[in-house]
Amino acid sequence: MTVLEASLKINKPAAEIFAYITNLENQKKMSQYVTAIKVDGPLKVGSRYTVVTSTAGHTIETANEVVGFEQDRLFSVKTFAPPPASDMVNTTFLEADGDGTKVTMQMDVNLVPAGMPSMPGMEDMMKGQMMGLLNDSLAGLKKNVEG
Repeated sequence: MTVLEASLKINKPAAEIFAYITNLENQKKMSQYVTAIKVDGPLKVGSRYTVVTSTAGHTIETANEVVGFEQDRLFSVKTFAPPPASDMVNTTFLEADGDGTKVTMQMDVNLVPAGMPSMPGMEDMMKGQMMGLLNDSLAGLKKNVEG
């Protein structure tokens, strides 16, 4: 597994950012591909939910489990990815930074999962794509939370 990380300062308090990221319906605002969120009960460690995405006429349901939940500080989710992708853990850390909050998104992922072709440069290509996702997620969060 490889741990990838990106950070950004958001000019809002951690409590406001935490409330936004733990309201799973906001994932629809963060991605044009998310069409539904199915959640059973309030979020806490051990809670499970499903994210439904649709692209190019294909619908995919992805199971998720909350593996870390510290009010206004940390939110961590394990995604059980359909093959050929591998499971991953996405964690968002929040820490005070002057008049705002430093938001760090971390992804623990297997860049070349079993079943995927292992060609020269594949791992670097996957790393670039995943870092792009992290940076896009941070930019989207900043835009949506700051307004």
